[in-house]
Amino acid sequence: MDKIDMKILEAINTISTKSFVSSVKVNEILSLNATELGDRLKRLKKSGHVDITTSDYPSSLTLPNSISKVYLTELGRRSLKQKR
Repeated sequence: MDKIDMKILEAINTISTKSFVSSVKVNEILSLNATELGDRLKRLKKSGHVDITTSDYPSSLTLPNSISKVYLTELGRRSLKQKR
């Protein structure tokens, strides 16, 4: 996990520590390329740091790879605490 991944976790945590948040709102904080953010979120899901939901119908509320919401898991929260 690199610095950008940690910034993604921090952005999710800033919006909400306990519930799913819009991936678009996360990107409003980060200003990353939307496709890159989606790819990073998928990797963070595989490593167990986040959970994601996808939408069958792309809209302005989803990333280009159909990720609509993201949630910080317990492992993701622990990673943020260890960083500090």
